[in-house]
Amino acid sequence: MALKESISIIFYTILLMSSPTTFANGEFNHPEVDKLMSSNEEPEGVVFELLEWEENTWKWASPMISSLRAQLQFKFPGIEIAIVSHGDEQFELTKSRKYEQPSAMSILKDMTMEGVSLHVCGVNSSWNNVGDDEYLDMVDVAVSGPAKINDYIMLGFNHIIIQR
Repeated sequence: MALKESISIIFYTILLMSSPTTFANGEFNHPEVDKLMSSNEEPEGVVFELLEWEENTWKWASPMISSLRAQLQFKFPGIEIAIVSHGDEQFELTKSRKYEQPSAMSILKDMTMEGVSLHVCGVNSSWNNVGDDEYLDMVDVAVSGPAKINDYIMLGFNHIIIQR
């Protein structure tokens, strides 16, 4: 192997290992993602479901989803990713609360700008008197969170439940 090729391999290995969003750092694992990663068949997509009731859920959930997404995209570069939030954590995605978790909101905004779809549950919103226009611009208010998940499953997406 030529010296130039060896240096390139070393450089890219170091770059891959130092990236905070790659799976090389082993930050987050999920058995369903591991199962997909061990397969040679590219899935249509993945829909991550989040249904939590504790405060500041996105502080741990957004880095986890970002890491899992990076793992999937490393193996399947064209994979589509969606997130459906339909617990109390969805209300953390309102304009009035966006400064409570700035790092988490930044991660979510980056993911949505890179093509990830972020949905919240309209039924849960109506039960809590939260209008569609109260959510951040990156959020799509689906009629129903569970129905949106089922729509993705019908399209062939793998359903992955995100829990702490």
